[in-house]
Amino acid sequence: MALSTDKIKLPTEVTMSVIEGAASQSTIAALSPATPQLFQNTENMLFRAQAEAEVVGELADKSSMEYSIPAVPGKIVKVQTTTRVSNELEWADTDARLQIVSNIQADQGKAVSRALDYVVYHAVNPLTGAVMPSYTALSSTAEQVAQAANDPSTDLDNLLSKLIEDWTVSGLALSPAFADALRRIRIANTGARLYDIPLNLQPGSVEGITAVTSNTVNGKRLAVPTNVLAFMGDFSMIKWGMVRDMYADIITMGDPDGGGDLKRTNEIAYRTEAVFSYAVLDPTAFAVLKAASGA
Repeated sequence: MALSTDKIKLPTEVTMSVIEGAASQSTIAALSPATPQLFQNTENMLFRAQAEAEVVGELADKSSMEYSIPAVPGKIVKVQTTTRVSNELEWADTDARLQIVSNIQADQGKAVSRALDYVVYHAVNPLTGAVMPSYTALSSTAEQVAQAANDPSTDLDNLLSKLIEDWTVSGLALSPAFADALRRIRIANTGARLYDIPLNLQPGSVEGITAVTSNTVNGKRLAVPTNVLAFMGDFSMIKWGMVRDMYADIITMGDPDGGGDLKRTNEIAYRTEAVFSYAVLDPTAFAVLKAASGA
């Protein structure tokens, strides 16, 4: 006899994450298209456009220019998320079981997507919030911009001024706090909002620059606040892609996550894993806005 669905209870953290997840995925994925990656160490050759035409007088010698083409290695990152549920789920009727499993796996897929931002922006493990010493955070290598005193418009100007001389700015990744500060600015005569600010990953536009919002920008899961409010830059300078597509396992025995033997606790585990590779070709293509500590 099938177990009725009212006896199945998912862990609270999974249920809440399914509800919240749509607004908390990857801004990098939204602003920088993925490119396929091979499962091997890769190097990205960075060709800097620096040629300039020379005006040559009659019978004059012609000059040449030397190019520097540095190699930027890609970094392979393996991510996983494991969710335990009661093995009573196996006895649920087919429709209910498929719906629950779909929600679990959708939640895990969102977590894997958010990991891209956490690794690239902050060099942290999103599950624990711990810094990963072998990774370099874009928040520490990008051009640094300090928050102006209660003036979000000036903050935008200062971000752009760090980049506009050398880079074509293609994207703006906003923390929820900074997005909210910008959207509160209204035109005095009409009361209309000055900026078209997205409060989720649906792209909006800020002075013609594509903008998206997520709490991965400020690193909500970190134990120590990052004080990051926004990243602006040429997001084509972030190269990333899936080395191995996400896949899911159903684990029915053993201790896959240190939580105890599954058979002993009458549980099964759902695990989603993925492998991606990324490289920040030039950190100076980005500026990061940071609030004063404790602000």
